Amino acid sequence: MTFHENYSSLFAQLLPSLIKARWNQLTTRKKNPLSESEASSISPIIEAFLKHKVDRYQRNKKSQYNPIIEVEAESYCTVIPVSKPKKSRFEETKSQISDSSPNSLLYRPKELYSEEEVNARIKNATNNLRQEFIKSIEKTLKNIKQQKEIECNQIKIDMRNKFEFTLKKFI
Repeated sequence: MTFHENYSSLFAQLLPSLIKARWNQLTTRKKNPLSESEASSISPIIEAFLKHKVDRYQRNKKSQYNPIIEVEAESYCTVIPVSKPKKSRFEETKSQISDSSPNSLLYRPKELYSEEEVNARIKNATNNLRQEFIKSIEKTLKNIKQQKEIECNQIKIDMRNKFEFTLKKFI
């Protein structure tokens, strides 16, 4: 009732109870249960199954692990997270500048782009999109016009042939 020794590196990442549960899962499942000899041998199916379970276990373990220290004081409980919350790049830059400059109270973030520059970029982008849209519409309409001309010519040919046929009938 054990897996093959080649899978020991995978088992090192799992709890013993999970290993036993995976064994039971493979040998007692409703569709295609494995015999004990098949489950004990080396198989790519078993290896893929175990790798999937290890990855899933690691992901769950990582998402659930959020270290917190509880400090009990006289009449209240304070919760202190162990890991520091991540700062955004803006906050990091702001703290670096405020730490290095003597007039940190006068700090105001500089705008990256002026309003006129943003408006000019938007105008250029909309003009480019408008031109692309017009070109694609012209191309589509040209294709439709060609198809309709072909259909119209075919109808004219069919009408001419029908007219000639009916004319020959009466003559």
